[in-house]
Amino acid sequence: MARNLESKLYCMNPLFAENSQILEQGIQLLESISNESYSQKRQNMDASIGEHVRHILEHYELFWEGIMVGHIDYDNRKRNPELESNRLFAVQSMIGYVSKFQNQTLTLEPLTISQNYNPNQPIPKVISNMTRELMFLISHTVHHYAIISILVKLDGGFVPEGFGFSPATLFANVIERP
Repeated sequence: MARNLESKLYCMNPLFAENSQILEQGIQLLESISNESYSQKRQNMDASIGEHVRHILEHYELFWEGIMVGHIDYDNRKRNPELESNRLFAVQSMIGYVSKFQNQTLTLEPLTISQNYNPNQPIPKVISNMTRELMFLISHTVHHYAIISILVKLDGGFVPEGFGFSPATLFANVIERP
């Protein structure tokens, strides 16, 4: 059942802006690399840049789907091969999520989250909220950006300053500089 997003406390969360900014970093990077670099799996590496980007974007997809019904299942990814092989399709997906963050107003209703950590056990469901899940998306995306940064550099490519670093790390580096 869809949730009534007009009847609750609205939230224009600063984490919307942070998620938009993180996705815009990804757009900038993807626009600077070749299609071959995007989809090529390097020797001794488990995934291509495209596979990491697909994984990131499918978490955003599940977030947007899940907040509408009050439950996010991060294991329910579609594993869309076009997202990992078509760089421009991935860029368009990122642009779409940036637009959602810039144009949506959401509520602070509780959410349930499920993610299977052990296939021999029942899938746990935990209580969360939109703000916590927005924080998770940032952390998860930055984690994969760090790996993508390595892959781009292995190809001899350029990575923008700060790409693959958490906002907290970047802030701490600014504070610690004399």
